[in-house]
Amino acid sequence: MITGPLLRARCTRDEVAPSLIDPQSPRYREAAEALVEEARAAAEAHLTRGELEARIEERIVGNRVDHKLLRGLARVLTDQCSFDTQAPLPPTELRARLFAHGPVRRREDLSGAPTAATHLATLAAELGTTPEAIARGLFADLKENQILLESPVTSGAWLLHRYNLALVQGLLLHATRVEIVLPAPDPKRLRMLFRQIKFHGLMYAIQPEGRGVRVVLDGPASLFSLSTRYGLALAQLVPALPHQAAPWRLEAELSYRHRRRPMVLDHSAGLVSHTEPAGTWVSREEAWFEERFLALDSGWALERGGEIVNLGGEAVLIPDFSFHKDGRTALLEIVGVWRKGYLERRLELLRRHGRPDLILAVSRSLLGDKGTAAADLGAEVVPWKSAIPAKKVLELVERVAR
Repeated sequence: MITGPLLRARCTRDEVAPSLIDPQSPRYREAAEALVEEARAAAEAHLTRGELEARIEERIVGNRVDHKLLRGLARVLTDQCSFDTQAPLPPTELRARLFAHGPVRRREDLSGAPTAATHLATLAAELGTTPEAIARGLFADLKENQILLESPVTSGAWLLHRYNLALVQGLLLHATRVEIVLPAPDPKRLRMLFRQIKFHGLMYAIQPEGRGVRVVLDGPASLFSLSTRYGLALAQLVPALPHQAAPWRLEAELSYRHRRRPMVLDHSAGLVSHTEPAGTWVSREEAWFEERFLALDSGWALERGGEIVNLGGEAVLIPDFSFHKDGRTALLEIVGVWRKGYLERRLELLRRHGRPDLILAVSRSLLGDKGTAAADLGAEVVPWKSAIPAKKVLELVERVAR
């Protein structure tokens, strides 16, 4: 993503807007293609990161007035490249062995004292390599000295679309609050989005809004600790938004340039994701449960996800699994990483607005004492520790399905 001085945004008194570029612009397409070609040639020549950046600065950026944009494109490009530290030995060990040979003189003199070239030749002979390889490897662990192995970017258009996403990601690192509004979501795409939210460990609340939903996420700038790691996790969610088949809107409050300002973005911005629709990720608990339930050969069809459950207009629930047989249906929600307070609020909503065909598989770490009675929680609950008991779930499915 793009951060720091390379982050381009238009700020007014009332809002912040990322300075998105038009991927169809011939001028930008030409610059992007030139960057892609420089990276390809540098990979073939096994140049270092520093040498590639120097080439880009000299041949492409030069004295152009849009230097900030070009350097941002170059940053996005190099973030996709593969670099490696190459040296005869790990550079720290190489430096230790070379420096162990003692001090040197800057140049040869009549005293015959060793010079740097003498020690390089001595160590090269010990390792069976050349003095040049020793010299290159001494500080090969520095970022600018890493060797470019591969540049997977082959299209300037891809780079321009990725740049626009990177701008939005960089701005969201300054967010105190993020809201995603989906007025008429496609259920399958909505479940994909929530799998991403859960996978990245984001703190969220879901509110029904007409036929759609509003997802409220805490922003990294609202946290007192772990804000960098959390901000990166939030940024990883951005590429999932363009995969929504229906209109979407992102509303964020940013603490940016010493002021709080809103940022609003929607599907009309033309963002294009560089990722595949990530709806296939499943947790270990889900995979184990699915395998064990199908092995029971119960006659119940098991499907991932299920219809969205509206909890009295105060929240919604998107189940992890649904069960179908002879026109009857039951739902299963797996609760493993929620905070206990969040679980208690969710159970209170289920007591008032829940459905009788909903089953909760709740981690024992949240239930606390093994003696806790499921009946006290006001919902059909299956406690689990390391694996969800498929037979117990089947018993409840037979009982509550409608």
